[in-house]
Amino acid sequence: MKTTLSKQYESRRPLVVLPLSNFGGLAILDILSECGDSIIIAAWDFGRGYENTRRYTVKETTSGRSFIRKGNRRFYLDQMQRI
Repeated sequence: MKTTLSKQYESRRPLVVLPLSNFGGLAILDILSECGDSIIIAAWDFGRGYENTRRYTVKETTSGRSFIRKGNRRFYLDQMQRI
């Protein structure tokens, strides 16, 4: 039986979070390295558990700031808070 990312990470405590006023928060659940790329497992936390758990590739700006992209929005890793 194949385990989904949501099931695999449902009981995991987040490493860091990015609080977002209108959206709850973006929680980083795990950091992986695959084929030289940094992959982040992240999910939205709306106070009732994680939703939309997905893999995101970490990108960098020309100035060196790391971020993940969801849709047209960038979420910068240096703005996240360790909990």
